[in-house]
Amino acid sequence: MKTRNIKTTILGTVLLFLTSFAFAHPTGNMITIGENVLWSYINPIKDPNHYACVMIWKRGSEPKVLIQSEYAASDYMLYNNQNEIYIIERKFLQASDEFQIRVLKSTIGSQPKVIWDWFKDDYRIGEGGFFMLSDEQMVFGKYPEIYSLKKGEQPIKYFEFDNPITRIRAVENNQILLLGDNSCYLVQQNGDILKQWNDLIDPTVENAPMNRNQVFDADYSSGELLLSYWGKRSFDLINDSGTRKTIIQQSEPYTPHWVAFWNDEKLLFSSQLIFDGSTPKPHLSLLNEQNNQSVIWNIQ
Repeated sequence: MKTRNIKTTILGTVLLFLTSFAFAHPTGNMITIGENVLWSYINPIKDPNHYACVMIWKRGSEPKVLIQSEYAASDYMLYNNQNEIYIIERKFLQASDEFQIRVLKSTIGSQPKVIWDWFKDDYRIGEGGFFMLSDEQMVFGKYPEIYSLKKGEQPIKYFEFDNPITRIRAVENNQILLLGDNSCYLVQQNGDILKQWNDLIDPTVENAPMNRNQVFDADYSSGELLLSYWGKRSFDLINDSGTRKTIIQQSEPYTPHWVAFWNDEKLLFSSQLIFDGSTPKPHLSLLNEQNNQSVIWNIQ
């Protein structure tokens, strides 16, 4: 991808938008591909103009920028089907006060190519998770529904579901993980429920970040559910027998948002969120089978 080459002066209205948006919800996600871990963030980290990037890491190396957006007020959202990486790039156009997105496709070690060129985005596509059925069709979550979108067309409901959905994720065996307000559902492609976890939120939590007592992200593997509990500043695991435990408890200013299973290990991503006008600062750690934690990326 091209390196950044735009004006560095952003109008005050865009900066106001960026500040409120960046702190309200970290946008993006984290995926694993073989020996590699990829996630979305901003680069430079301290730049309030919010240039999105995709980071990559493998054991024995330092995290590095894989893809850099040339647009301010941008975001990346990620999905992989085995070795194929699909990337939604989003930018905000101040002149027309709208989002636009495009879809890129790549593999590790190759340059991304555009498979869907820029188009107006009224749905915040990818922000609530997405996956590709083919190069011509995607499925994405947009509260409270799940939508299908064919290239060049308008979104339609992918299937009817009785409960509102905040986030979707493609998981093993061609199944979908649906995260709701207080529940999580493992479903088939037609929406039939295979497994359900209820009462994910502790109503007694006090002083939740931004007063949002919510589970921000979830992943599923081999009967286990991994949760990023934003409201409690914790990472939780529910095993295949239904027992829940907190595997990492964080404290202010760390706020958990993304999780991913990586074979028998767990990737846990949080950020320092300090509401003083500064940008978030990342903290990515790996929890092994013995529950030993190692830090992969930590910026102060």
